[in-house]
Amino acid sequence: MSTVNLPTLAPQSSSRSAPVRLDTTSQPEPIRVAVVGAGYIADYHLQILTKTPGVEVVAVCDLDLERARSAQKTFGIAHGVARPRELVDLGIQVAHVLVPPEYHVDVARDLLEQGIGVFVEKPLALQGSAARELVELARERGLPLGVNHNARFHPAFAQLLERVRRGDIGRVEHVQVTLSVPLRQLDAGDYSHWMFRRPANIVFEQAPHPFSQLVELVGEVRESRTTLLGTRELNPGQIFHDRWLFSARGSKGATVEAYLAFGQDFTRSTLQVLGSDGSVEADLHHNHFSFEEKTPWLEFWNTFLAGWRRGRELKRSARRGAFYWFRQTLGLGGREDAFYAGMRDSIGAFYGALRAGQSLPVDGETGAQVLDWCEAAVKELTDPGALETIDREPGDARTGEVCVIGGTGFIGKRTVQGLRQAGLPVSCTVRRRHTLPPEIAQGAKSGDVRLLNARLEDPDSLRAAIRGAKVVLHLATGGGDTWQAVERAMIGGTVAVAEACLDEGVERLVYVSSTAALYMGPDCGEETLSDAGGPDPRPEKRPLYARGKIRAEEELMRLHRERGLRVTIVRPSVVLGPGTPMQHSGLGLWVRDNHCVGWGQGDRPLPLVLADDVADALVRLAAHEGSDLDGKAMNLSSRSMVSAQETVEYFRSATGRALNFHPRSMWLSQTMEIGKWIVKKVGGRRDAEFPSYRDLKSRSLYPGLACETARNVLGWKPCDDPEELLARTLSEPSDQG
Repeated sequence: MSTVNLPTLAPQSSSRSAPVRLDTTSQPEPIRVAVVGAGYIADYHLQILTKTPGVEVVAVCDLDLERARSAQKTFGIAHGVARPRELVDLGIQVAHVLVPPEYHVDVARDLLEQGIGVFVEKPLALQGSAARELVELARERGLPLGVNHNARFHPAFAQLLERVRRGDIGRVEHVQVTLSVPLRQLDAGDYSHWMFRRPANIVFEQAPHPFSQLVELVGEVRESRTTLLGTRELNPGQIFHDRWLFSARGSKGATVEAYLAFGQDFTRSTLQVLGSDGSVEADLHHNHFSFEEKTPWLEFWNTFLAGWRRGRELKRSARRGAFYWFRQTLGLGGREDAFYAGMRDSIGAFYGALRAGQSLPVDGETGAQVLDWCEAAVKELTDPGALETIDREPGDARTGEVCVIGGTGFIGKRTVQGLRQAGLPVSCTVRRRHTLPPEIAQGAKSGDVRLLNARLEDPDSLRAAIRGAKVVLHLATGGGDTWQAVERAMIGGTVAVAEACLDEGVERLVYVSSTAALYMGPDCGEETLSDAGGPDPRPEKRPLYARGKIRAEEELMRLHRERGLRVTIVRPSVVLGPGTPMQHSGLGLWVRDNHCVGWGQGDRPLPLVLADDVADALVRLAAHEGSDLDGKAMNLSSRSMVSAQETVEYFRSATGRALNFHPRSMWLSQTMEIGKWIVKKVGGRRDAEFPSYRDLKSRSLYPGLACETARNVLGWKPCDDPEELLARTLSEPSDQG
């Protein structure tokens, strides 16, 4: 590993000063740091960086300036900028590259050429050769190039590595890796993620974690072989290999066998090292560690000691994990879960080495060696090539066009297909044009569907997308983890769509809300709710999503009264269908993917509806003429008399999964929630809200839904047969795990 010297930039000057060596003999100034990319992983980096000694986080950089400024505000950072080149004038010394993997090399190269050191999220690149070009550039410029292989700092792996390096198991002879993990994107049918665009991408996304550990244990990859154990087709032409068996030999002589399984129902992540004189195993999912070695005793006693010592190690790990959890929950200490600890120690080790003038713990060359392992795993694949990106110019709106906002989602893609089948001209707003659902991609290729770029946060792009449309179907959900985010995305975005419709003279806006906006507790006073009933009059007692839907509906009705907005609100109930996970929150609280705790006893009929039937109602509404539905709301539910218990039992029987439904009285659930709240308050959580019993009661979905408007006015006829409805939900078992 190379030793690097950190350059100092003159923060007050707009021109770059010549790099100088960091003086570590005196008390140095904090290292000035920025993060480039304000997505999901940036939150972890910023949480840790703001607590890392000797580091000053100066800026957040993202092409989406609004997102950069949101992170800037959340973490109290001085600057939010849109371009990496702006970081030079801010005196940035090190930038964390947190953009999607396909942009790592370009962004890192740009920063290094500007004299800024980089710390790159894994993987460093997508080819070992590209990684080594960055290594050479960093060496030429005298700049640090580190990689965040946080699995290398996983607490259980750190214990394992210490035993191995100490020689406790003798010579390392074989390493066995098991990585079997779920993928929420697969469960949600979101196949546009980078890891699904080529069959090899899943290895570069997930396998760098165990492969970074292999580099430490067995060195560089030598001969290797890959066997594909499972393959599925996500969309036509979009191949995904979900189970792999990879064997290899490392440069230190040890052999490796790795089982890699993605999108699985049961999580298992272990690494076992077999040595000449013992073995060690790290359970990386549960953060447990166990060890076995030879003893001088008789075999029966040796066998006893092996089990007793392993049990002792596991109990110790379990007690430590429980202690850390309670300590954090009570506010007596910070986070110590394995993922956070690995991230913290990886980032801390990088900056500790920089400030001490030592070799980086995981430098660019190490990152390149991890990529060598990834390339060895995929070298025998037949790559069908990147998925086609559709760049057809949209042209002008056609007469009677229906614009679908949120058309790539679960209901949206079915709606687009239904509109095409009904012979209606369709336009669809999209953010990404690769891996479009086939319902939209086929229409875009043929010219039936116009693809438009629009964002709820950008009124100009919304007006341009809506211009010329007769009907707008607004299915984009929006949301967030705070009320401010919900106000901005869900409520503000919906108002922006409505105002664009008013400006462009749209004849009808259809807003797809949710029955979460209604109050459906046992004390609602009705056995069956009609469409005429409004949203819950006490939104302050509901969680963020329901409260946001309620407020969005109220804002739309205000615009209807005050400005004549022609709007119809649609509230689908518990939506099921091929591609949706069985673990629907309408059935209960899924504490595990096979254990559902009921919102009550779970023995009353649920308002279930198929996604295809929701799409059919939207198509009928788009084609409906007249003003009789202006300012009206309609609920969408079938009349299938199936309870949550019966639904889970059907899924269990049909899939062979060990699915379990656990009835629980609402008072007991509320008591448990209050207990959690007390623990949070004792722990100093000022933001902890007292659990709402009203919301818990509403989740029971006690009353039925009449749905008279959709049935009588639109002629809507959903699937009411319970067995057919549930069978159609599971009609694509490959998507159900």
